[in-house]
Amino acid sequence: MGLMAAPFVIGEAIEFFYQPMLLALVHSFTLGWITATIMGVMYRYVPSLTHTRIRFPRLAALQFALYVIGVLGMVSHFASGAWVGLWWSAIVMVLSVILFAVNLVPCLAPHFGTGIAETGMLLAIGFLLAAASWGLLLGLDKSFGFLGGDLLSNLGGHVALAAVGWVSLAICAVSYRMIPAFTLPSVTLPRAALWQLAALALGAAVLAAILIARGRGAMLGGALIAAALIGYIAIMIRMVAAHRVPIDWTARHALCGIGWLLIACALGLLLDWAGSDTVIGNRAAGAFAVTGLLGWAGNFIIGMSYALFPGLVARVRSEAGWAAIPAARLSIAGPRLWIWLVFNLGVAITAAGLAAGNAWLARIGATACAAAAVPYAAAALATLVRAYREGEGG
Repeated sequence: MGLMAAPFVIGEAIEFFYQPMLLALVHSFTLGWITATIMGVMYRYVPSLTHTRIRFPRLAALQFALYVIGVLGMVSHFASGAWVGLWWSAIVMVLSVILFAVNLVPCLAPHFGTGIAETGMLLAIGFLLAAASWGLLLGLDKSFGFLGGDLLSNLGGHVALAAVGWVSLAICAVSYRMIPAFTLPSVTLPRAALWQLAALALGAAVLAAILIARGRGAMLGGALIAAALIGYIAIMIRMVAAHRVPIDWTARHALCGIGWLLIACALGLLLDWAGSDTVIGNRAAGAFAVTGLLGWAGNFIIGMSYALFPGLVARVRSEAGWAAIPAARLSIAGPRLWIWLVFNLGVAITAAGLAAGNAWLARIGATACAAAAVPYAAAALATLVRAYREGEGG
């Protein structure tokens, strides 16, 4: 839905990125797609990774319901500029995140500092709690005006906590587990990956603290984040280069995502240097959001879903005692070339349009992304719905 709406909204970012419809659009991606997918992956794979069980499975159902209510409320109230409804929705979101942490943290905590993926996911959940809480305070501030300071600096702190501390850290941690599993590299994951996650978490915390405190040194935090992400890129390239199975669409999307991550790092440093209240900073902010959220996170989620969703469906059906479905019927491969090409072309054109201040070009790019999103969503839903249809086996 977010990418379908993007062509009608994206042009507003040329004037200024902080506008109600743009905030709604960004949160439809960050909460409605990226965060929801990461949560789902963690719910399914953390128990098997840590050889534990979710302690409160009924709370997971409540958490999901609260999350859906919170996302719908936040996106709709952002779009309408109804701030009271926004912070009430944010309260529901914070409660949902707390319940998510209650279920996942006990599984991950015993492995902190020893398991690479487990450590990264645990740190990411901490940042998710911080980002949700600070976002709630930003929403309350719209009604009560108690935070003071600079709006854009406060918003920047939220972005550092959410985009870097939660999304980026979670993707790094999950990919350290998933990419080796799918490419079967001839080398092992280096211990340096643990230090990379720690450096990324430190960079996110430093940048968020500097921005919220309106202090100097944002470039320092940004440089630390960029260095940590470049370390991640080096590790991932080494792992993929040592693959022992053919490069598939999962790996292709991961490699594209790594390329977009490099560009996002450069744009993030430019944004830290110029400031978000300048023309250069505003253009960099728009291009940074597109390359980071869609180019990197979007490619990662699309690629991982090709490998993960069929396995999820097979496991759910097995637990329900239903007949298995052949893998070829669960994996709809037909539109994958189109999705890969058109989606990444759309990201490139959209980012270029925003960086150049060309609304027409940005709309063309957003339309291309939407043209890739439709067949991807249709194929993904066709796979996932088979987890809930008993008569689909054979």
